[in-house]
Amino acid sequence: MSPEPDRVRLDAAKIADIRSMVELCSMEIYEDYPVKASIGHRHFFARETLRSSISFDLESLGVEERGDTLVVTLPPEIIEIRESTEPDSYRVIDTWNDRFLGSSTFTAREENEIKRKALANYRRRIYARGYVARARAEAAASVRSMLSAATRRPVTVVDPTPRGAIK
Repeated sequence: MSPEPDRVRLDAAKIADIRSMVELCSMEIYEDYPVKASIGHRHFFARETLRSSISFDLESLGVEERGDTLVVTLPPEIIEIRESTEPDSYRVIDTWNDRFLGSSTFTAREENEIKRKALANYRRRIYARGYVARARAEAAASVRSMLSAATRRPVTVVDPTPRGAIK
């Protein structure tokens, strides 16, 4: 039995309204992260507080009708990582040089490069710790719930990358 034409247009409008929400934030992460690096004989150790979020662009949802069921494909995750702006959110704990009387100071450029590499490592850590997998599962449940409530139809959410897609 196929749905009535008016209902199909109404469901499409409801799905468009949900897509217009643009972004579903599934998880916020606030964590202290150790930053360790070496350049030549100089070594660096610091602590940085990072604020991260894992979200999904709902405009990118794939929606397909199969009979009376909506089949939704979850889009790729969007991971944003930012340094906290709280006081003392970044603190250099120690710098040293392996050479006797060698300088242990780092230039601002070197320190920024160290931070950039630390953020890339932290992004991999978010995947390794399962944060992305958990966020994807929670996003799938939220999308299923929102669309089911809005359309009063069964909704199946397909997740092509349940553990996420490291970029």
